[in-house]
Formats: sequence, C-alpha cells, structure tokens
Amino acid sequence: MPEGLFTRRSRLPVAAATVAAIAVSWLLHPLLGDGLVLMLLPAAVTVAVWRGGTRAGAAVAVIGYVAADLLFLGGGGRLGPIDGPGWMLLATYAVFCALVIGLGEVTWRSRAREHSSRGAELAERRRAAEDRGALAAIIEASDDAIISKDLQGTVRSWNPGAERLFGYSAEEVIGRSIRLIVPPELWQQELEILGRLARGERVRHFDTVRLTRTGRRLHISLSVSPIVDERGNVIGASKIARDITERKRAEAALRFSEERFRELADNIDQFAWTCDEHGNATWYNRRWYDYTGATVDEMRHGDWRRFHDPELVDGIMARFRKCVASGEPWEDTFPLLGRDGRWRWFLTRATPIRDENGRVVRWFGTNTDITEQRLLEQELVAADRRKDEFLATLAHELRNPLAPIRNALEVLNVAGDDAAKIVRAREIIDRQTRHMVRLVDDLLDVSRITRDRLELRRSTVDLNAVVEQALDVQRAQLEEKALDLNLDLPPHPVTLQGDPVRLAQIVSNLLSNAVRYTPSRGRIAVTVEEQGPDILLRVSDTGAGIPPDQLHAIFEMFTQIKDHHNVQGGLGVGLTLVKRLVELHGGTVEAFSAGPGEGSEFLVRLPAGTATEAPAARAQPRPVTAGSPRRVLVVEDNPDTAATLATLLDMAGHETRVAHDGAAAVEMAEAFRPDVVLLDLGLPKMDGIEVCRWLRRQPWGRKLTVAALTGWGQEADRRRTLEAGFDEHLVKPVGPEAVLALVASVSPPAAKALG
Repeated sequence: MPEGLFTRRSRLPVAAATVAAIAVSWLLHPLLGDGLVLMLLPAAVTVAVWRGGTRAGAAVAVIGYVAADLLFLGGGGRLGPIDGPGWMLLATYAVFCALVIGLGEVTWRSRAREHSSRGAELAERRRAAEDRGALAAIIEASDDAIISKDLQGTVRSWNPGAERLFGYSAEEVIGRSIRLIVPPELWQQELEILGRLARGERVRHFDTVRLTRTGRRLHISLSVSPIVDERGNVIGASKIARDITERKRAEAALRFSEERFRELADNIDQFAWTCDEHGNATWYNRRWYDYTGATVDEMRHGDWRRFHDPELVDGIMARFRKCVASGEPWEDTFPLLGRDGRWRWFLTRATPIRDENGRVVRWFGTNTDITEQRLLEQELVAADRRKDEFLATLAHELRNPLAPIRNALEVLNVAGDDAAKIVRAREIIDRQTRHMVRLVDDLLDVSRITRDRLELRRSTVDLNAVVEQALDVQRAQLEEKALDLNLDLPPHPVTLQGDPVRLAQIVSNLLSNAVRYTPSRGRIAVTVEEQGPDILLRVSDTGAGIPPDQLHAIFEMFTQIKDHHNVQGGLGVGLTLVKRLVELHGGTVEAFSAGPGEGSEFLVRLPAGTATEAPAARAQPRPVTAGSPRRVLVVEDNPDTAATLATLLDMAGHETRVAHDGAAAVEMAEAFRPDVVLLDLGLPKMDGIEVCRWLRRQPWGRKLTVAALTGWGQEADRRRTLEAGFDEHLVKPVGPEAVLALVASVSPPAAKALG
C-alpha cells in the first residue's frame, strides 16, 4: 500500500472492526470451538486492509490472534503454550490472513494506480485550462491584431487588438472573408500566402499593406502560421499583424534624409566619406570617384591606400588612430593621387558620429583641395622674403648715391676757386640725384601697373629713335666700363603704336640691366628687326648670365639673380617694369641664357602698328630762359627745399616769397598777390588743396597759375589736384629746368587780368 493511506480517518473503523470481531469470536467460542472461532478474525483483517492497507491488516491479524489467545484460546487471561493442534490452527489462521492481506495489496495497488492516473489527468486538465486562460488573456490584451482563418480565408477569430487596428468588431468580421481588409491589388498575394500555409509553411515578418474600416491604408508586419489538427492536417491559419506605419514613416524620412545628404554631398566641392574606427571607408561621394577614377567596387574592397603617398600613409593612420582612441575630431594635411597621375594637397577633417548611448559608430570626413592655397602660401612666403631683401636692397641703393652727393658737397665747401673740382662735384651731384629719381620712378611705375593705374599715351613711334634716345642716357655708363656696343638698326623708321616715354623706359631698363651685369670691356648688342606683323628688339650681353631655373623668376617683383659677384646693385624692379610695360603694349618679353658666365639675351616682341600720323619727333631739350620777372610764392614745409627753390628763382630774376604752412600762405598771398604759386600739398594748419580752393575763390586768384609741387604722383592724386583748381601737377624731385620753364611760361603781369 502506498504510504500515507492509513490515515487518522481509517483508524477508527479498523479498530471498531477488530474489537467487534474479537467480541463476536469470544461469544461464539463456546459454540464453534477453537478451530472455527479464529475464522471470524480475518473479517476484521479484511476491513483493516480495505480501509487501512496491508500494514493495517497485518497489525489487526496479529492483535486479533493475541487477543483470542488471551481471552479464550489459552484461557485465564494469559498466553498459553501452543501444542500440535494449536500450530495447525495458527498456520491455517496465518495462511488465511496472508491471502486476505495479499488480495488487499493487489487491490490497493490497483486503486493507487487508478488514483494516480485520475490525478495526473486532472492536473493536465487544470494546466490546459490554465494555459488556455493565459493564452486567451494574452490574445485579449495584445496590442497586435491576432486573427485566425480557415484555408478559404474565412475569419474564425478576431481579438480586441484587431478591432482597434482595423476598426471592425469581431461580430462584423467573423465568418467573412479576410479580403475585407486586403487591398484589391494584393488579393493575389493573399492567395499565395494561403497556398504556402496549406503546404505547412510559415510566413514570418512579411511587410505589406492592409485596409481599415475607413479605407485608410496601414503598413503592417504580418506573421502567419498554419493550424493543424490532431492528425497533423492543416485546417487553418493564425496570423499576427503589427502596425508599422510609424516605422515606415521613419524609414521613409531616413531614406529621404540620406538621399538629401548624398545629393548635397555629391554637389559640394570637397570629397566626403564615412569610415569605421580602422579607417576602412564605407561610403564616398561622387567627387571622390571623379577625382580618383576609382570604382565603387574598388573602394568597397578597401583599396584606398593606393591614392596615398606610401611614405606618408603610415603616419597619417597613426594620427587618425590617436583621434579614434581619444574620440576627438581629426584634422590632417596630405596629398592624394588623382586620375591624371598628379598629386594635389588636401586638408582633411573627420568627426566621430555617435549613437544615442554616446558610442562612436563611424566617422564622417571631408577632403578640401588646398593645392592653390598651399602654393599661394609658398608664394607669399617667397614674396615676403623678397620684400625683406628688397627693403635691404632699397636702403643700400639709396645710400649709394647719397654717399657721393655728400662727398661732392664737402668738395664744394673746400674747393675754393678750383673750377675743375667744382664742375666735377656738380656733375657727381647731378648724376647721383638723377639715379635716385630713376629708382623712385621705377617703384612708382611698378605700383601703378600693379594696380592698373598706368595709362599709355599712344602715338605713332619710331622704335629706332627710341633706342637711340635710351642709348644717350646710358652712354656715360657704357664709356665708364669700356663696353663695346654693337647697334644694328634698320635703315628706315620702324613704327608702332605706343607710348614713346614708356617704350624708352623699356629699352633703357634693358640696357641698364645689361650694363650692370656685364664686366668691363665686355660686349653689348642691340638689334631691331621686323618679322611679319611683329617688331623684335634684342638686347644681349656677354655678362654674368642667368641660371636656367631663374629665367622666369627674374621678371618677378624684387627678384635679383643669386650668386652674381662684382656687379652693381639694383632694386630688382627694372625687369618687372619691362615685362608689365611690354604687356601693356600687347607684346611679350623672354630671357635666354646658356647659364652663369655665359651672358644673356632679352627678346621683346611688339606688334607693329599702322602709321596713322608721322612718327613723333625725338624730344629735344628746350633751353630755359628767365624771361620777364614774375612774382612767385613758394609754399613748402621743408625749409631746405623752400630755400633752395627760392634761391634758384631769385637767381633767375624773379621776385620770391616763402611760406611754410597753409595759413601763412593765405595771408602772404593776400598781401603779395603773386603771379605763380608753387604749392606743396602736405602742409600743416591748412593743406595745399584747401589753399588752392581759397585762392580760386578770390577775385584776383581766378587766373593765377597754381602748380602742385608734391611727392604724391598717383593718378588719383592728379585727379584730386585738377578738381581743386591746380594748373600743373609736378612730382618731386622736380628738376630746376622744369620749374624755371613753368614760371617763364606764365603771361607777364601786365597781361594778366585782375579781378
């Protein structure tokens, strides 16, 4: 018997049956005798086995025999000895009880198995009921639509989630075709799904479209599973539909954003790309492919290193990895190889892109072409270096003429009556002063050309005459160095349309350059020839020559040839001025040389012009005569300049007054009533422009000759003085001849009408 079956509730009936059996046996003993009286006890054993199990039956059998022996078998209230018949009686009793107990054990085991089977069945039923309840609760509470249908598509169940999603109640849908919520264009799709289900297949996470009761189209994710009966036959399908409309909108917005991003990225000037933390690019914009000529497949397989300089790429990646480790933006500069085989420099910047948890998921970068900027920076550095060299050269070149001028002045102080020394000193001062003037004029001309402020005054010019005029200027230097000049000019005039002054400047600068770099007793050749529509001017020498790498650089501002020894200096602007003036005339200039020590040649090519007027006559210096005395007011804030100019005018017979500021000039002009006013512009108290306007407002000053005598010589300065009422604009330093000629050209005082 299973343990625990002999419970408290079974003990009382067992005990009662035992007592009753013993009592009845005791009462019937006199009638039945010892042999039969014990046969009543197995009834109590049977009851005990039935109610309490085999253990209870065995206990009752023993207790019953002992009680019978005490009460009536042995007699006297004590256990008696068992004799031969007693043993037979006991054995019979024991066998009979054993049979009862054995049958009870079999019965109990059968009852236990039956009880266990019924319990298991009940438990399984309870669990199934619980599972069905839980499943029903889940289905009822689910936000997703959970629907079942048969293989013909007829709806069999419809949960509250389906009601909320599609707007139909269960009563409206159950028993109707599922096509109720399927758009007509997707009915064939629904048939295909039913066909797959009939074959026992499942449909997982299938994105499609369904209709609500109001006709609104929903994007849903659909999972469909077959329903099978106990024999394994597919009898229907269950489906779970989840609304993914918002997800689809988000995906569409993301696609649109990505498309816009790619469209923008493809149309920027920079390369754009994304990469992982190892530097492996995952995307490039169109500019990258246009520049490199690579294909998408090549880039997909990480073939980006071939566009980098092999000597630099490891260092680039090392710097990138440091930024990956720190999470800081990356910036670097390096060259990249283009499809044309050329390297260009790029500024590269990359920024980490993080997810919502702050984790870096990729890097976004750009490459900006800075080749021109880099070249410009190099040019600026070179220009800055040339500027420094120029300032040092300028200081040197200005000191060079100042030293002999100062020495010549000292000679004049001590020469006494030695006429030869005085003449020599004057010639030195004149020559060196002209040299300084030419240095300043060259600088001003280059500045004007650079800012497009220089205007050519074109006329028909004979280039032969221009060359001869330039040679006159350089003749003294040629003779001083004993240079052999070979001049080859056509026998007839060679005419072109140009500015005679600027053409003379071109020839003079080329000759000056040749003289400067040709050692004593060297040779210089000047040739003019006509070649088709062009006129060629060649100036060659046997001088220091030009290194091949500097043949183009010598035309740049402030450039001087390196490693030239024993040559005269210069500002490095002469050839720049030549190039700009030639280009203004529509021509070109080139330099040729076999190298250092091999001499050089400059070839100027100018377009020949059709003669529309007679060639301009070569300007002849006009003799300066004092003429009639004039009243001249000199207004100059530099005392030395004012004093020397007034002395020259006094020596020429003119009556002169001097004022050192604008206010004094106005006061003196009112009292002096001059015929000519030589007026500086940068004056204290009242500048020259204001003084001129004041003079023009006076009745007596309307026909007064007013000349600006200033260091400001730009076109804007000339326009400003013209608008203020000046008659002339003379740029310092002004030669004495020009000043005396101006004063002499003024009408005599008697002929001037006074207001």
